[in-house]
Amino acid sequence: MGLLLFCISAWSQEVIVSGTVMNEQNQRIAGAEIRLGAVNVKSNSKGMFLLRVTDLPAQLNVKHPLYKNYFEVVRPPVYARDTVKLDIFLEGKETELEEVTVNSSKIIWAYDKKNTHIIDFALYDKEMLLLCKEDHKYFLRRLDSIGKKIVDLQIKKNATALYTDCTGGTHLVYSDSIFEIKFIRNSIGMLAGNSYAETMRILAPCIISNDNQIILKRLGPHNKLVEYLKVDWNTKKPNLLYTTGDQEAMRGLDEYAATNDIAVPLSNPNYKLPPQMTGSSDRAKWDNQQFYNQVLKKPLYAPIFEINDSLYIFDHVMDRALVYTGSGQYIRSYPISYHYFENWKSELFLNEEKTKLYARYEIDGLVTLRQINPSTGKVVTLDVLEKHIHPMNIQIRGNYAYYIYKHYLDNGIHYLYKQPLKE
Repeated sequence: MGLLLFCISAWSQEVIVSGTVMNEQNQRIAGAEIRLGAVNVKSNSKGMFLLRVTDLPAQLNVKHPLYKNYFEVVRPPVYARDTVKLDIFLEGKETELEEVTVNSSKIIWAYDKKNTHIIDFALYDKEMLLLCKEDHKYFLRRLDSIGKKIVDLQIKKNATALYTDCTGGTHLVYSDSIFEIKFIRNSIGMLAGNSYAETMRILAPCIISNDNQIILKRLGPHNKLVEYLKVDWNTKKPNLLYTTGDQEAMRGLDEYAATNDIAVPLSNPNYKLPPQMTGSSDRAKWDNQQFYNQVLKKPLYAPIFEINDSLYIFDHVMDRALVYTGSGQYIRSYPISYHYFENWKSELFLNEEKTKLYARYEIDGLVTLRQINPSTGKVVTLDVLEKHIHPMNIQIRGNYAYYIYKHYLDNGIHYLYKQPLKE
């Protein structure tokens, strides 16, 4: 069996979408280009438009040479035969040009030693920890709040990354081992190393740890089922907090696994291959097994975060977010749609203070960060990380986005930068 394609449409009925394009003075704008999904129209002389679509939610793009580009996600109507009506207000372009100029001029070296190769970094409190390489030697380097070196600890060669566990502990990672790092006054210490595989088997399922409980993540068949368990510190008893899954993807992967002799747990253990289906050749099965392991079994993305003392689960399969108290009591849910903006990288992350949530988008290597209001799921601000393509390991502290950038003239060195974000 060849590549398995999953075509899942959230909405398959035709919907009429109509609207009016206006500026900030409520003047109607003619000739604006409107694209909703794959459908394109232009606003008429009265600024009005109408189009018919079958696939919603979808990204709406509105462009006009005199105004800033407008982006929104259009959701299907509550009732199938309703018309979706939109009032679109475009902002003048002068503001956009000024903002781009300001942002572009404020790209800052977060660590300006140009002979230092930055492998990884971690923000903690007001300080920073670098995993770096100089003159073929590897170091853990502790920096203060203004990027000045506090202390170096030379380590054995070929360290690959830093890892932060659910309790906030920091670890140094090698391909086969992992070491916990301790900060003692103005020094760095390391505990004895352990097997990487065994340590991550214990640490990786823990997502959140607070005074009340720990939250564990468990994946189901084909990694398309996600369960969150809360474990009380006192009773040690696990209780199911939330579960979600992509049932259609699991059914398709059951068939894919059975056809290609992939030995994995199925969502339906009683699934049997239809007699009319013929087996693949050994070579095709091998190729499909690798494709399954490297691509198809990518875990379902429904992350949980602790924000302002509450727990938030962002279920992108069900297009909803759920809010719980810090102790795991359900409060409410609300719809989300930011993940339907084009070029979303299936990545959400918090700032270091755990007060702001960001979604990552990438076009031709340039990253856009949309700040998401965790209480509503709405986009609050939009920032483009200028000039540096494919930034790695983005972290946010205060009003800055920190990231590692691979210099285009030298593949052997990575630098650490930061850029200001909108308030």
